[in-house]
Parts: sequence; structure tokens; C-alpha cells
Amino acid sequence: MAISVHTVGGLRDLLELDPVKPDAFLGAGPDLGWGRVYGGQVVAQALRAATLTVSSEFRAHSLHAYFVRPGIETQPVLFEVERVRDGRSFATRQVIAFQAGGAILNLIASFQVDEAGADVQRFSAPTVPSPDELEPVETDLFFEHRRVRYQREPDTVATAWMRAIHDLGDDPALHACAFAYLSDEYPLGVAVLPHPAGENWDELMAASLDHAIWFHRPFRVDDWLRFDLAGHGVANSRGLALAHVFGSDGTHVATVAQEGLVRVRRRRGDADADASTSQP
Repeated sequence: MAISVHTVGGLRDLLELDPVKPDAFLGAGPDLGWGRVYGGQVVAQALRAATLTVSSEFRAHSLHAYFVRPGIETQPVLFEVERVRDGRSFATRQVIAFQAGGAILNLIASFQVDEAGADVQRFSAPTVPSPDELEPVETDLFFEHRRVRYQREPDTVATAWMRAIHDLGDDPALHACAFAYLSDEYPLGVAVLPHPAGENWDELMAASLDHAIWFHRPFRVDDWLRFDLAGHGVANSRGLALAHVFGSDGTHVATVAQEGLVRVRRRRGDADADASTSQP
């Protein structure tokens, strides 16, 4: 089953997984012509699979995912969920995503029942142009975005507004999964940008290695969200990007971190040129 990015409700369709046996679900995605599955799709669907195995009062508060090998976008993905723990306040799930070639993602997610307590925000968002003041950026995915800045020097930073194209309804769990999808759009590019060849993708091979999200406060993905990203440098062929995410009212709603592999492409004819540039 292929899902069109141009159909109304497409992102909701992407997150409607088919149960195939207890705690196992099948997901599909759009054929964008990329060859590989968009990483945000697999993270979002894995979180959705985990969410389907917890009680509705539990909300995802964090996830950590590792990309094991590239996925093939024309193949469905099987998500198998392990119920690691069910407590009174917290629940933990591990999800492994499989295709014909084996595991492509390993994700662990933690869920929490809402608790009353102090709410203190120390991190504020500097004033930037609103989405209405910026030109749209073309995308083949399920969201629209407006880019404020994307710079390498003197600091590697980027700021962008993003939101889902279609109304996603009022289920907070669905919005968390949709957020996981769009949160993969910018981090890899920002992680790679500090590299000496970071602005020349023809010279580089880059791939996401892991992805983490912390959900702080409620939000809607079909409202504008602002991503403030920073690249923290490159070492041992790995780059790291961190993003603080704010609602349009300045509320700090989530934090995202991603580490990416970055290698200079080997020229054809190099003695050690092989398929290693196609996957970590």
C-alpha cells in the first residue's frame, strides 16, 4: 500500500498501522522516489506502534531511536513491540522495525501519566519573523515550512517554522507521532554543516544514526512550530544537532537531538572504494 502525500489526511493515514498479531503492526509510506525510507516516517510509526499498546492516560514523554540500516521506501515495515514495563505512573516500550533485509530501527519510548506540579520555563525563544512574513519552502512531505535562517558561520544555527498540511484532530498521541515525523527534517543537515565540506552534499555521504525527542508540554502539529537548531561540531565522522522547539506563543514544547554520520565520498577508483558509503 502506497500513501500519497497529496491526499487529505495523508499523514493520518501514514499513522494508521495494521495489526498483524498481538503487539505487531504493519506500516506503509509514500513512494517519494528517494529509494530509502524517510527516517521520520519509521520513527513516527514506531512511536505509534508503541502508543497502541499503552492505556490512553499515558502520554509519550521521550523516545530514543537508532537507525540500524537503511529502509526501502517501496516495502512495508513491520513493527514489533515489547512491553518492557507497565507501572502506575510510567510505561516503557521497545519497538523494532523490520523489513525483508532485517531490522532497520530500534526505538525505546517512555510514557507517563499527566502529573500536577511546577511548570518553569527557563529557555526562551528570541524574536524572529513569523511564518506569514516568510516565503514557503517546497517539500514532498506531509508538512509545510518556512526557513528563517540556515548558516554555518560564525555559529552553525538554523531556525525554521513547520506545521502539518492537514488537520490532525484532537488526539494528543497522534500529534506526538506526527511531531516525530516532521522532527527529522532539519537535524541531519545542521549536524553535517560544521564539516569543512558541509555545504557541498555532492562531496559528502551523510546518514542519521540516532534520534531522540523529549516532549515537554502539549502542542498541535497542525499549528506552527518553531525549530531552533544548533550544530555542535563534527568528530570521528559524526555530527550532532540539537533543536529546541517552541509553539507560536513561545512555549517550549519539545527538544530534539540527532547524531549523523558524515563521510567524504570516495572517488571511483580509490583502493578502498566499496559499498560502505551506502550505509554506516
